[in-house]
Amino acid sequence: MPEVVLHQWDISPYCRKVRKVLRLKGVAFRTVDYNGLRATQAAKLSAPGKLPVLDWEGERIADSSAICHFVDQRVTAPPLWPADRREAALARVLEDWADESLYYFEMHLRAAHAGNAERAVSLLCEGRPSWERRLVGPLFLRSLKGRLAAHGFKGWRNDQIEGWLASHLDDLESMLDGRDWLVGRVQCMADLAVSAQLEEMARTSDKGDALFAGRPALQAWLARVQPG
Repeated sequence: MPEVVLHQWDISPYCRKVRKVLRLKGVAFRTVDYNGLRATQAAKLSAPGKLPVLDWEGERIADSSAICHFVDQRVTAPPLWPADRREAALARVLEDWADESLYYFEMHLRAAHAGNAERAVSLLCEGRPSWERRLVGPLFLRSLKGRLAAHGFKGWRNDQIEGWLASHLDDLESMLDGRDWLVGRVQCMADLAVSAQLEEMARTSDKGDALFAGRPALQAWLARVQPG
């Protein structure tokens, strides 16, 4: 097996997505975490300066979607995208929706509620000296709020934003009603990408798994999908 190293923040849904892919493919890997002030070192790993970054036998790949494509080419079974062209296109759209839309609702839940922010900062600083939290916390929240404002969330009430999230969860419940997976008959990239976002929402939200209450198809699907 190749030597595989995942450079990550454990709290990142994009890193969780990559872990899901590697585990689904049966690839042995080790992780290097960039918690606390070690986060400054992450920017040196690749030109984008973001995590995840994957090292695969001397090759370095940045960006979660690029990493997933790379791994799928190296380990072809099980495939990450359906064979049917229409289903594969839908899986790609859902992956992009998870990465570019659901992600911001997750960030909102972390930034808008003090308890959630504290939980997120604690996870971001896990294994690091306690004093680093006093530095990382304000920087983390400032970064979150800046990205949320740039995404168009500035000026909206929390209940309005969380109402939009509830509508998205209702749509997922409808999509999964009577089905095992979001696209096709087997687990694919759509399931991995969407579940990675939702699982991180549950982990750092004060609502936890109750976030999905009243949506039995969604809950059953989350229990089936590949863990991250």
